[in-house]
Amino acid sequence: MQKALVYCRVSTEEQVREGYSLDAQEKFCRKFAEANDYQVLEVFRDEGKSGTNLNRPALQDLLAKCQQDKSISLVIVQETDRLARNTKDHLTVRAILKKSGIKLISVAQPMLDDSPEGNMIDTILASVNQFQSDINSRKTSKGLQEKFDSGWWPGIAPVGYKNKTINSRRIIINDREKWHLVRKGLKMYQTGNYSAVEIADFFHKKGVASRSGKRICDSKINTLLKNLFYAGILRWNGQENIGKHKPMITINEHRHILSIMEAHNYHACRRRKHNFLLRGFVFCSICGQRYTAEKHPHKKVEYYHCSAVKRKHSNRGQNVEVADLERRVEDQFKNIQFSDDFITRVVQRVKAFYDERKAEKEQEKRVLLNKKMGIEKKRGIAEEKLISGVLDNDDFVRIRDRFRIEMNHIQNSLDELEAQREIDTETVRKVLLLSRNIYQGYVTSPYEIKRLYLSFFWEGLFVRNKQIVQAKPTKLIKALLQEKQVILRGDWYPSPRIIITLENWKYMASLKERLLELKRVKKELGL
Repeated sequence: MQKALVYCRVSTEEQVREGYSLDAQEKFCRKFAEANDYQVLEVFRDEGKSGTNLNRPALQDLLAKCQQDKSISLVIVQETDRLARNTKDHLTVRAILKKSGIKLISVAQPMLDDSPEGNMIDTILASVNQFQSDINSRKTSKGLQEKFDSGWWPGIAPVGYKNKTINSRRIIINDREKWHLVRKGLKMYQTGNYSAVEIADFFHKKGVASRSGKRICDSKINTLLKNLFYAGILRWNGQENIGKHKPMITINEHRHILSIMEAHNYHACRRRKHNFLLRGFVFCSICGQRYTAEKHPHKKVEYYHCSAVKRKHSNRGQNVEVADLERRVEDQFKNIQFSDDFITRVVQRVKAFYDERKAEKEQEKRVLLNKKMGIEKKRGIAEEKLISGVLDNDDFVRIRDRFRIEMNHIQNSLDELEAQREIDTETVRKVLLLSRNIYQGYVTSPYEIKRLYLSFFWEGLFVRNKQIVQAKPTKLIKALLQEKQVILRGDWYPSPRIIITLENWKYMASLKERLLELKRVKKELGL
């Protein structure tokens, strides 16, 4: 008695559209095997799998068994399109089976055999199967495109939304349980005080999970933050359209999120269980070891302390509460200021920059508004022609859709101009604040910008008996000290009262370029 394997496959679409059943296929193949006195050793079933590729678990298992078990003589399928829906894959499977000495039998296609005529018919049927698959794919793509053009997302709804079928039409609606929580997470990130990891923590705490029910990973949070869908814009296959779903944020808020993400990435530091501002900047003045920080949940206190106290010296007086040490460092920025001459010149340059940018944006805005008026006029003419019968319905719909796409592009450009204006204004505000009051600039900055301030001025802050006893300047600041381009005053050693003039600032920039050039030359010479 010849031994055989049975293979059955059905895709999700076929189950819905054509009523295919794995059980029906198996029954059909078993009945054929029994009538021909074949012994069925095993049945391999792929459910919800497309036939357009070979990456199917059951098919891979079947092919592996065919290559390993030399006792198998036959593989039985209901029809050859169960194995593959494109010619290349079909011939690949046939070649693997033939190499193993196994015959393929299609119960519903008895004309297929190993004769030249049978092989020709087999190849033709494989081509027909691929043709049918291509037609179905084209229909699906066309349906998705029409859905996108009508303002509905053609895929799975992002977190905070749900897919729902209404009157046989699949649309996007708000997820009542998650919508307001995802929106709150987006608003939190806009403050600049939360990282993507902290947003993920917030979602996890509030029960906002992935489709699998697990915690949303950090990379997915970054994707969520960048997704224009939440601002009401659809992007699909290189196209853009205004969605009919309810947006969580405005387009300007979305751009603000992107600017914050860029700043976070530029000033990124390794995420730890707890974010401590001075981590990496504070050192023990006794042994020179770096300070670490930890949180005591039971005592509800956070400490900075020397990481080597148990090995090198006593811990007495070396533990400093986080809030206390960070406040001491914060106060030292009161002693750093720019000269009046520097501030005056900065204001002049900022004003010139702002005026120039404003004039450019106003000109671009006028051009876009003129285009918008032109399209509105053309749309009005088309509507009049439709009413008078000069323009038929199909032509009007095509023209209307084209106008709508053009209007969407113009509105997006107007939104971009407004967003850029807000960015320019914010840039001016930050520059003026930094030049006039560096302390206020530091205090009001988010975590990442504060880290940047610290790394610009100080290479290390040395602590003893809960006091900052020394602040080691960075190489740039040291170079300025050696050239007597910086005046130090005060009682913090070295004193942090720094008067920086415009000439100092230019010198600092040129010095930085020289240092970078020196590093490059050393690297090329292998030094």
